[in-house]
Amino acid sequence: MNHNPADLAQTIKTIESIVPDGYGRMPIPSETDEELQEQIEIALQFENRKDILLNQHGIDNLLKYVERMASECLRESRFKDCQHAAQSLELLLCQPDNDRHPLMVALALIHDAYFRLPEPRPEFDAAQLPLFCAEWESFDQEKSSKAIHFRIREEPEGPRYICYW
Repeated sequence: MNHNPADLAQTIKTIESIVPDGYGRMPIPSETDEELQEQIEIALQFENRKDILLNQHGIDNLLKYVERMASECLRESRFKDCQHAAQSLELLLCQPDNDRHPLMVALALIHDAYFRLPEPRPEFDAAQLPLFCAEWESFDQEKSSKAIHFRIREEPEGPRYICYW
């Protein structure tokens, strides 16, 4: 576990600033995805995740990242892409006073992509992702489908989730 406040500040700054304009429309995967995943993994190593306070740009970056990783999971049928999306959502769930609707849209994307994976599907690690797993266990796709909207668009590179945050 990392405890260095300077490392935390640098990680937060990077998550908030690493994503270029148009990130949500960039081809999947991209170098930015890899760089953002690296910062997410660093952030998850901090003992007190409540200290990871992101500005709106950082929150938006993580939401776009969930959308992109769920799309990658849809294309490649790899659990690791759902896992990356779940790690991003874990950080979002740590944010105080966050609007629940975008978080539930993100959870619905991960849920949809995950259940398209072939069985047997690996489980998410509750020790690493406690907030995500708590939401995951209580998520009701049918009940949420009335309030949560996304669609799948076919692109030359493959299917892609389009969200209505």
